[in-house]
Amino acid sequence: MQLTRRFLLGAMAFTPLAMVRGEEPDASTNCYDPATLPGRERSMRRSLGFKEVSDSEEKRCETCAFFIRKQGDCGTCQLLVGGQTTAQSVCNSWAPKETA
Repeated sequence: MQLTRRFLLGAMAFTPLAMVRGEEPDASTNCYDPATLPGRERSMRRSLGFKEVSDSEEKRCETCAFFIRKQGDCGTCQLLVGGQTTAQSVCNSWAPKETA
């Protein structure tokens, strides 16, 4: 892939300012803005039946095998190809974390 000025400017438009500064997301705020997600990520969330807030106390991203906690309630989901999510979210592909 050739890195062009247009590509870099486009990538920067989707990079939150906190990430540019090297800051971690604040746990008291949202981890991401759903309105600014790229179309492919919004489409993936729709296909997985993603909900911002789970209806179940047991089935939440924080208890899912695919969730990787980053800081506070923020993390990423392997099914969303590293897409940001919160610990309170859930999708139809939820799978319990294995316990030792």
